[in-house]
Amino acid sequence: MFMMFGDEADSEQGRNQKFFVYGAIIVPTDRVADLHAAIEGVRRAADFAPTDSLKSASRSRPKSMTPATHRNAKKSVMAVARDVGRVRFCAYVILHELARNRSHDELVLWGANTILGKFNEFLGEQNSVGYATLDKIPVEHPERYLREKFQVGLTFPGKSPRRLERVLGFSQAVDGTSHMASVADIMLGAFRYCVNQPENPEAGKAMFPTLMSMMWKRQHRGKFYVGNCGLVLRPVKVDEPRHQAEYDRLIERLESYLPEEE
Repeated sequence: MFMMFGDEADSEQGRNQKFFVYGAIIVPTDRVADLHAAIEGVRRAADFAPTDSLKSASRSRPKSMTPATHRNAKKSVMAVARDVGRVRFCAYVILHELARNRSHDELVLWGANTILGKFNEFLGEQNSVGYATLDKIPVEHPERYLREKFQVGLTFPGKSPRRLERVLGFSQAVDGTSHMASVADIMLGAFRYCVNQPENPEAGKAMFPTLMSMMWKRQHRGKFYVGNCGLVLRPVKVDEPRHQAEYDRLIERLESYLPEEE
């Protein structure tokens, strides 16, 4: 069985972000206790108080903590997610310009729908079942959304709903209620930085290889791919060449953050 923790980032373009991102970590349930203990160790080593948030954003850093200590704690969280939690990562990306006529709620829920659908696919590949928790959903009536996902599934205009038959339950989390939420927030924060902060390639090179090692992959002819599993670009079909060029530049930049193959 697996647990999924999802969260969104950069739903507004206030800082000139080009892309909206929704992401999730997927954790085998038999690894949750060990990962929880490892995060407790990270918190103790960095001297977090029990009520201090451990999140990606610099503004969440405890006032008494140095930026370097905070950065190192986040780096340690990524490492234990990979090595202790055996975490898998999945991210949805859409160009803001292509979604400019959609409301904020539509944008967020599109991302959540896509990630939940991918989680159901992942569970099918694993011949397993899971439970999905989403960080506090910044839309009106989030409880209605969660109820619909459990009772009906994914809905599409003019088509029959698609049940998320392998997801046994849905819930909403809030900050400070689970170390798994901290892992999801930090991994998504690192990913959204790589996607939307191109002016600092050294930071991308420091973070993206670890993220890539945890991305859900599929194998084809001896090679592993993250396209449409660990990395989901939407829409599926991009009509405008200038929009496709934005996606092409993004992929090229993310690939440049990876070490060169020997």
